[in-house]
Amino acid sequence: MNNQQQSPIHIKSPVVTKYARPLKIRWSKHLDGTLKPHHGKVQVVFSGDKKERISFDGRDFHIVQFHFHHKSEHWIEDKQFQMELHIVHQNCDPDDGKLAVLGIMIEADNSAKTVPGLIELMETMAKDDARKFMDFKTNPHEWLPPNTQHFYRYEGSLTTPEYDEIVSWIVLREPLKLPSKEINKLIRFAAEPARLPQPLNRRFVLSNFS
Repeated sequence: MNNQQQSPIHIKSPVVTKYARPLKIRWSKHLDGTLKPHHGKVQVVFSGDKKERISFDGRDFHIVQFHFHHKSEHWIEDKQFQMELHIVHQNCDPDDGKLAVLGIMIEADNSAKTVPGLIELMETMAKDDARKFMDFKTNPHEWLPPNTQHFYRYEGSLTTPEYDEIVSWIVLREPLKLPSKEINKLIRFAAEPARLPQPLNRRFVLSNFS
């Protein structure tokens, strides 16, 4: 690890650019997954089906897992959010070890009407001390904000050991809004404390909006 492209970062004053090949989220609405305990928290793991993917900048990445952090690891224009969701994808090319991670901020809005059904399953798992995992079908689109086409982009690392610098980060501009009581439920499943923002060094942060 050379420590020059570490994540998370404080996103400020990005360089505006346009992408010839915009982000396309190609997940189906009924994914097979497994809830797994992970260091006292919960990780949502998927089967590795390469059809369940995102496409960006001429590359395809299939969904692997997602997990939560409390508070958010990325800061955006001097703001830290209550939570952050990381949806991790692996490059579909088996010879490429790179990852693409969608970073989604989560903030409270008690007028929010839609709540991901997976939260209830997570609570059920937490109440059953003998349960080591739980298989399910879920719609990952429930975890996306309405606008997924405006985002920040930079090259970075995993935010947990060994902090490998293999991640193309796509941090959505718009947060996911959930009622406060649902966020309080999620917090117990989130990894904490959040890793502090790391030096940007010689990198550029891009955005596709002004």
